[in-house]
Amino acid sequence: MSVRYRFTPADTPALRRLPFERMESEGMTRAVLWNRANPCLLDWLECVNPQHAFCWLAHDRNNALAGAVWLNPVMGRCGCAHFCIFRAARADWKNLGRQAVAHLFRALPLAALLAVWPAHYRHVTRAAKCWGFGKPVLLPKACHMPRVHNPARCRDGFMAVLHNPQGGI
Repeated sequence: MSVRYRFTPADTPALRRLPFERMESEGMTRAVLWNRANPCLLDWLECVNPQHAFCWLAHDRNNALAGAVWLNPVMGRCGCAHFCIFRAARADWKNLGRQAVAHLFRALPLAALLAVWPAHYRHVTRAAKCWGFGKPVLLPKACHMPRVHNPARCRDGFMAVLHNPQGGI
């Protein structure tokens, strides 16, 4: 039987902090917040600031936090999607990601989702393909991935689009 996830809005400061706290405990903060040299809670809160982002928490049938999905509107009815899947749900990444994508299209009047990620994140490339995003396009040096001793560091990135199967509202 496939796990059915429940998506709830991270609509309070305490709920918006939960994914960051889990990222920290699982040692994945730097991988998720790759555009910061030394990511901290304030960087995360900027990413999910309700003035310019939407964020939902994914819970499994036991109400455990399985992941988070957040979206920054880009242009018109296109949004830039971001995902984070926590350790306990990682084996179910295909299912959770598909449900997250479906949730975004149900929750907002989107015509398409955009994803941008570092090209060397092969797991993200595999996930984007599985979840229905189109063929990735290489963006040379598009991902600003600063380090404390190399704040200007940039790496190649990929960009892919997923069109709403319903055409958007």
